[in-house]
Amino acid sequence: MTDPELDAARVLEDARLICAVPAPPFAEGERGRLVAELFGQAGLEVRTDATGNVIAWPGPTAEPAAVFAAHLDTVFAAGTPIEFTEADGRLSAPGIGDNSLGVAALLHLARFLGGRPVARAIALVATVGEEGLGDLRGAKALLERVECRAFVAVEGQALDSITVAGVGSIRLRVTIGGPGGHPWGNRDHANAAHGLLLRLATALAELRSPELALNVNVLAAGTAINVLPDTASADIDLRAEDDRTLQAAAERLTEIVSTDEPQLTVSVEQLGHRPGGRIPEDHPLIEAARRARVTAGLSPAGGGATATPAPAAHRRGRPAHTVGVSTGGNAHRLDDYVDIAPIAGGLRSLEELALELSR
Repeated sequence: MTDPELDAARVLEDARLICAVPAPPFAEGERGRLVAELFGQAGLEVRTDATGNVIAWPGPTAEPAAVFAAHLDTVFAAGTPIEFTEADGRLSAPGIGDNSLGVAALLHLARFLGGRPVARAIALVATVGEEGLGDLRGAKALLERVECRAFVAVEGQALDSITVAGVGSIRLRVTIGGPGGHPWGNRDHANAAHGLLLRLATALAELRSPELALNVNVLAAGTAINVLPDTASADIDLRAEDDRTLQAAAERLTEIVSTDEPQLTVSVEQLGHRPGGRIPEDHPLIEAARRARVTAGLSPAGGGATATPAPAAHRRGRPAHTVGVSTGGNAHRLDDYVDIAPIAGGLRSLEELALELSR
């Protein structure tokens, strides 16, 4: 028998090591090499695929496999200071909960399963390309190469839920061009920035709803305060559980921003698409996750939807859901944190789920 508190302390130590290595989108390589080394120390067969995913097999590699996946990347740019603060039962640092703790939990599963008989294939995968404009490239590539019978996304902060729905997203970049010029001498010229802002305001007023999230970000325009901007752009993140809702919103937004105006040109580029998906509440994979929680002594968990690598499996018709290691908050903020006390129970629940899927 292992000691749950010692296991939790080791996982927290691993999470600190992982978190301390920068992993911005499209630059996860250094963190991936660390995780591969740690998988190797657990005695597992490990490889890094062409996309950058780090894959470890605690038993047979025959397919199909039950995949436990946690994403390597964070939202933070290279050079972001990583400072750890531990107080009041919490550990805080940029990306500790999203998703360094999730990756560390895969290392725990590697050690846990490494000394046990594993009858059916289990793949432990640290994926790339979940954050930013990654468009789930790691999870998508993995599922093109590895036949999957079940997909479990592991997140650091989602212990209180068994997420049955994967939130879909469509990312767009709107660019408006204009003639530019002098703000007084050419005051009759159309202003590209004004054109962009007016169109986005219309889209926000019309499209926001409980079923849809619309986030405007990465705005860019102009070169100096006394120059009419000749180009303006914004990146837009649309999110919904239902893919039809998502597609309809993207089409309507494109219509709004593309309205004709003399002197202005408009282009809309799709940067990524993650289809949403859902697993039935009574699916055997969900029932297995519930049994694991009971065995671990955890309270019943709610359902709900979240954005994880799980939609990559949904889009291929594979059963998928998301489970957590602990509770926490402030994801995508510098003060991202995890609660320390629940980690032991979260790990026990993951162990039980992995054991059931390995039989």
